[in-house]
Amino acid sequence: MKLEYDSPGTAWKEALPLGNGRLGAMVFGATETERIQINEETLWSGAPHDYNRPDAGHYLQEVRSLIFGDRIEEAEQLFLERMMGEPVHLQAYLPFCELNLAFSGHREVTRYRRELDLRRAVATVSYEADGCEYTREIFCSRPSGCLVIRLSCGERGRIAVDASLSSVHPDASVQADGSRAIRLAGRTGTRKGPRNWSGSWEGPGLRFEGKLAAFCEGGSCAALDGVLRIAEASAVTLVFSGATSFVNYRDIGGDPSESNDRYMARVSERPYRELLDEHVEDYKALYERVSIRLGGAGADEGTGGKRRPTDRRILAIRETEDPSLAALYFQFGRYLLIASSRPGDQPANLQGIWNEEEWPEWGSKWTTNINVQMNYWPAEVGNLPECHLPLFDLIDDLRVTGARTAELYYGARGFVVHHNTDLWRAAAPVDIHAGIWPMGGAWLVQHLWDHFEYNPDLDFLRERAYPAMTEAARFVMDFLVEAPEGVKFAGLLVTNPSYSPENAYRDGRDRRRHLTIASTMDLQLIRDLLERCLIASELLGENSAFEHEIRQVLDRIPPMQIGRFGQLQEWPEDWDRPEDSNGHVSHLYGLYPGNQIAEDTPETFEGARKSLELRHRSKERSVAWPAAWRIALHARLRDGERASKRLVDILAGSTNPNLLNQHEPFPMQIDANFGATAGMAEMLLQSRSRYRNGKAEYEIELLPALPELWPEGSVSGFRARGGFEVGMTWADGSLIGAEIRSLCGMPCTLRYGKRSVRCAVQAGESFRFDPFPR
Repeated sequence: MKLEYDSPGTAWKEALPLGNGRLGAMVFGATETERIQINEETLWSGAPHDYNRPDAGHYLQEVRSLIFGDRIEEAEQLFLERMMGEPVHLQAYLPFCELNLAFSGHREVTRYRRELDLRRAVATVSYEADGCEYTREIFCSRPSGCLVIRLSCGERGRIAVDASLSSVHPDASVQADGSRAIRLAGRTGTRKGPRNWSGSWEGPGLRFEGKLAAFCEGGSCAALDGVLRIAEASAVTLVFSGATSFVNYRDIGGDPSESNDRYMARVSERPYRELLDEHVEDYKALYERVSIRLGGAGADEGTGGKRRPTDRRILAIRETEDPSLAALYFQFGRYLLIASSRPGDQPANLQGIWNEEEWPEWGSKWTTNINVQMNYWPAEVGNLPECHLPLFDLIDDLRVTGARTAELYYGARGFVVHHNTDLWRAAAPVDIHAGIWPMGGAWLVQHLWDHFEYNPDLDFLRERAYPAMTEAARFVMDFLVEAPEGVKFAGLLVTNPSYSPENAYRDGRDRRRHLTIASTMDLQLIRDLLERCLIASELLGENSAFEHEIRQVLDRIPPMQIGRFGQLQEWPEDWDRPEDSNGHVSHLYGLYPGNQIAEDTPETFEGARKSLELRHRSKERSVAWPAAWRIALHARLRDGERASKRLVDILAGSTNPNLLNQHEPFPMQIDANFGATAGMAEMLLQSRSRYRNGKAEYEIELLPALPELWPEGSVSGFRARGGFEVGMTWADGSLIGAEIRSLCGMPCTLRYGKRSVRCAVQAGESFRFDPFPR
């Protein structure tokens, strides 16, 4: 599993990403002047800040009355003028610095090769210059917390390099730190905006510092004028560490220099091989849990048995069947999650942890109406539950800031999150009408429930998931209001204001509008949340009064509706349009990642299918994260062929040469990588749970949406709800066999086609499934 190239990267979209959860690096692989662009997860613009507008709640009832009275434009204008956050745009994720390597005389080279080995998380550059073979190995070590670069050559004493650090931040300077190290130090500050959905900022921000040290074998090293000058070395190990003064979203009084000294102490005087082995061992413990093979051997080869460069395989994907590229893309998604989301760190943002822009598009923030959730769809099924934990830490912070927003804006209990948040844990509505969407918290806590379902640990449910779920539930129950007479759903409980991200409708008078009441996604999110709170309460033997309150609310929530085209309606009225090509399909949340819509609910199941057909009809193909979502949706509809086509759309239409996703003219956005990985898993394995009388029943379906393009293959290590690991092999489009290992000792039902088998084994034991027993 390697990304391979026969030329250097000349643009950021060709550079290879490395990361240890905290530090991110983009490696270009140039021969004469190498550039390694570096990020640190906590370097953001701004400083601790409360975005809430204290008097916002004074206008809520008027907004609601205007919406109930069909004066939508007035309601939206009032909300935008009186209830949006201060400032109206959030802060942005920033680049940290660049590490530059200058190799004199390395312009003309031969036998060039560049690769990223997903099995070891190591980038390698090799070439021949002036009769000598040179090699660079680069990795981002989680155990040491540092970026490590190894320079070697085929002859002793031939390495000469100038290594330097630079920064786009004006308040940054570089100086020597002893004879073999340099330090870059600076501070973020005033920004004049807004730009690219990022706000301006007045005053000082975070302090930051990077340190680069050289450990040479032979030769000389001197730190002169802020540059490490190395000559006549046989091998060199360069180590970079970076840190900021961020402590938490309320405290930026940390000491980055102290942090860097701590990181450097972990590598000082240790042999390079020891650092590499430590890194690989740590990484493999996560990565090697899952294997995947799609298609026959040789699919990634060109003429003469030579492996084809990855960028050329992407360009040829529409004309050449290449199932092994899909397998590589799947494991690349898992690689990116390991690289950008480790326990104790910030969660992966819109660009993971990789960003070179001072004003990144959409601020490279955490967008909570689909994008950050999609980042974590592969965490559980992809056997990376530890990588899910940073998202839970974000939720815990938002439970604090969002509680204040819930009280000030809605007079509600619990906590609320709108459509975006940043390092300072904004929970208020921001940006434009898209921000008038208070369902972010209700969606985020579903991830806690998913984590529990894949590993049914009652302690986790009691101590972490259930408290957050109940707080989100209390907010939505307080937010719901009774629809008055003369309004759709009169007498029932509806959301108001309501918005279906990020789409507009045209009403019966052809007025283009955003706000409404009771959007379908709102009701699906609320129903999922409340029903799961009931299940959790029963499992834990918790508050019966709270259960009674939930049941009363559930009985008064409007049902999903089928419209005139046979589609699942997105809004309370039948406003769906065949020409609507919006990338969001928010009303299909109930199909995936939710499970309210399935084959046992045939009317809504077919309605979801029709909605997906209508939404795609007006476009030849979809790309980026909308296509990634559609992979999973088609898989849930048992339509492997359309799911496969959406994957090809992503690879051909919005995948960079480095496999990171980008849809021009927009910058890289990592959610499509993660969403496609989860969607591919959904094509091969699906699991569901049902709860009766306080007991869980689990169902695992094998190869539910296998496309013709993958007639043979195998996987191992996929996880299923109930605490199971699944491996299976298939050929000629049919399952050969499967092995299900139980981690928790729960019973389950296995399904393949029309055959189902009851499986009950002890924790740690396995069950072999033969689809065609004799």
